[in-house]
Amino acid sequence: MAMSFSTLTADKNSPGSIKRWCNYAELDVEQVLEEAQALISMTLRVREMRTEFDLTLAAGEYQIEIPDGFLDPVEMINRTLTQRISLRDAASLSQRRIYDDGSLIRSYPRLYAIFDERFQFDCAAEEPFSIGLVAFKAPEPLSNDNQTNFLTRRYPNLLRVACLVQAYDFMSNGEKYQTNLSLLGALIENAMARDDLSYRGADFEVQVI
Repeated sequence: MAMSFSTLTADKNSPGSIKRWCNYAELDVEQVLEEAQALISMTLRVREMRTEFDLTLAAGEYQIEIPDGFLDPVEMINRTLTQRISLRDAASLSQRRIYDDGSLIRSYPRLYAIFDERFQFDCAAEEPFSIGLVAFKAPEPLSNDNQTNFLTRRYPNLLRVACLVQAYDFMSNGEKYQTNLSLLGALIENAMARDDLSYRGADFEVQVI
């Protein structure tokens, strides 16, 4: 039976349900599934999660709110100037900011950091900039309106084990929780190793920072 939100959240007597896997009818199964997906998103990084966010930095602004689903950055480009914007840590970015009468000077952003749940730039924008951010994005959560995603299709074993981790945590079964948590780690590591094959034939450029 194909894995879906409906099969996963069905009752204990239904094949493919989380309750059946655990033989426990009292699970808060939708909460378990939500936490399982969050657990996967913490560490899994595969090609289906790579995307490009379209962002705009308005004139005079120096920060952009992090978009929904964003996990980790890969590359940020100022499309207006066809120029790379390099990632820095929060402290070094703050040190590079220059103020005039208490206001951040306007210029052409070359650096950014991530804090306060925003992309923070080294200066305010001299003009509006179109920005492209290649990044990893969390899969759309499973729900009644979104019955499947790439996890149910390509990694059903990984999702099943993640559900068991959270289910046994809910059931306070420490032994089975730890066993499945270790298995999940191995499955995620193997998935990411195999996903490197998606780069076969690629030419990699050396970035000068």
